[in-house]
Amino acid sequence: MPFHLLFPLFSSIVFVIAVMFSKNAISRGSSPWTSTFLCNLWLAIAWAGYGLYQGEMLPVSSWWQAGLVALAFVTGLVFTYLAYQHGDISLATPIFGVKVIIVAALIAVLGQETIPGRVWVGAFLATLGVAFVQSGVGSSPHPSSHSSAANVRKAVLTVVLAILSATCFSLFDVGLQLWARNWGAAKFLPVMFVSTAVLSCAFLPWVDRPKRLRELGTFWPMMIGTMLMSLQAMSMSWSMSAYGDATRINIVYALRGLWAVVIAWILARAFGAGEAHHSVRVMLLRLFGAALLTASVIVALLE
Repeated sequence: MPFHLLFPLFSSIVFVIAVMFSKNAISRGSSPWTSTFLCNLWLAIAWAGYGLYQGEMLPVSSWWQAGLVALAFVTGLVFTYLAYQHGDISLATPIFGVKVIIVAALIAVLGQETIPGRVWVGAFLATLGVAFVQSGVGSSPHPSSHSSAANVRKAVLTVVLAILSATCFSLFDVGLQLWARNWGAAKFLPVMFVSTAVLSCAFLPWVDRPKRLRELGTFWPMMIGTMLMSLQAMSMSWSMSAYGDATRINIVYALRGLWAVVIAWILARAFGAGEAHHSVRVMLLRLFGAALLTASVIVALLE
């Protein structure tokens, strides 16, 4: 494996562990806006320090580019945490893989090119994958028409939020490919991630204060989850901006869908996750759906 592909592999695993901690905090009463704000704060601090150390900065005339990419990132992160607020990790995470297909379609549209046939095949596999991932959501330990309908509504909402998140991060990826590689990661990323923190200040009225997090017993899960999420985002952003090779990087990163089902299933009881209440059949269907979504990424990206 080329060295630079270790970055997305690292990110794919750390992403799942990060959302396990964050999901635990959110399910116990913490606000998803807190997760979004803290994640962007850690990213801004890290990249601002790196920018000061390098002594390089993106020209002011191009800050609007960094601002647009930052807006896509912040919006995508909001939809990510909202998806985890309403649904399981093993349901939402595999669906994020459709981001790659959306990116391919966007690049084709922006370049005024026809969408390759492999992207359509990938889209078909992704549709099947989504169907399998969310199958069985109507089942519950104590089935009733009310609980089944509620489970289905939550699953549909989770799928919609995950697809919206994937769309926003698709725009983020396209922005990195268009602008970050031209300026270089050392110049572009510090300004971009500081912009995410500035934009996230709009969420401050809904961000939990440290005292509130301690009262809920979610202070450390929230800190660990958001720090790990920012760490994996730094790894992915650096690899995309510094090495290009978006195709293979996204293929490796798409493995998080598989890790999400396996890790969430194994650690469900320790983290109080919803996967602990699902049957083996439901989790196997999700695993198969995640495999289809991963295959859709590979098919869509490989020449």
